[in-house]
Amino acid sequence: MKPNIRFLSVLLLITFFSKSQAQKTYNLIPKETGKVNKTLAASLPTSLKALAAFYSAVGGTGCIELDCSLTTALGLGKQGSDTQKKLIQKYFPDDQVAKLVVSQDCYLPPSGSSSFSNFQTLAFIVTGDTVRVNYQLAVFDHGNTKIICGPDIYLYENQVYKNKKRVLYAWAGK
Repeated sequence: MKPNIRFLSVLLLITFFSKSQAQKTYNLIPKETGKVNKTLAASLPTSLKALAAFYSAVGGTGCIELDCSLTTALGLGKQGSDTQKKLIQKYFPDDQVAKLVVSQDCYLPPSGSSSFSNFQTLAFIVTGDTVRVNYQLAVFDHGNTKIICGPDIYLYENQVYKNKKRVLYAWAGK
């Protein structure tokens, strides 16, 4: 009888813990399509919209001049708009990479330039106050292609993102 009680106790603890740490996934650029899920992007909560605005400033999403697919889908207008920059500044006030991209007006070279980048996948996995950003970013440079993969991990507290681990622009935080 005791082994059954132990088993049930462990099962209850696992069930409780998994429910208390519910996980939600937002596939902004699914692997299957490689395109921005515009409906999802438009409906993100403001805090995740800020995170997406940040990622739309560090990697391309089919940019043509100042029109980038993710930035537009988020309802932020043109790339580097005041709305995009203010959202990044509000949610990443002490982040060195955020300061860098905002100081450059979130500029990204258009797709097809001699050097540019495009996200092939981009997803946010939210578990409690931790956000994991999974992505594949293709960086094209004069005919050479490099793939940069996440995850990047952030802690979201007091309406501010704090970098816990970032692959993209990791050098900027040093």
